[in-house]
Amino acid sequence: MLIYKKAVYKKLADSQKVMYIMRGVSGSGKSTTARNLGAGGVVFSTDDYFSQEKGSYDFNPSKLGVAHDWNKDRAEQAVREGISPIVIDNTNTQAWEMQPYVEIAMNHGYRIKIVEPTSPWWKQFNPGMSKEELSELANTLYEKGTHGVPLFAIEKMLERWEHNVTPMQALRAKRPF
Repeated sequence: MLIYKKAVYKKLADSQKVMYIMRGVSGSGKSTTARNLGAGGVVFSTDDYFSQEKGSYDFNPSKLGVAHDWNKDRAEQAVREGISPIVIDNTNTQAWEMQPYVEIAMNHGYRIKIVEPTSPWWKQFNPGMSKEELSELANTLYEKGTHGVPLFAIEKMLERWEHNVTPMQALRAKRPF
């Protein structure tokens, strides 16, 4: 069985079709990186569900579950159509949040790359940061953000952030309750 698993993973690693799973806190440069990666393909963000025709953003937390399902359905349709690259542009602070996308990609023979923004302010984020450094980073992210995410929400995202998540960790992750 282990040999079979290795063969499946090797096949996926060699696939020409790729799904990038973006992860980053509001203001980190995630959407800019996603747009660059998605050139010639598609970028799917749960935020799109809350975007209005005139470019305004009307977030409603009570509809977040519906919005995530809507985004996942769009991604699944794109993999069925063989579109590549596909970029999932969500915060994905923890491994379990990426799991549905990893499953979709694997089931359709896509190579999976988990990617973080390359902005200088995000690159400084690391697991050894002091509370003061995390607070400073949260303030920077708040100032850079475009969706009006409150500072306390950004701080919470940084607190629950899981560093160095792999596709296999995401596949095995359990949603906390």
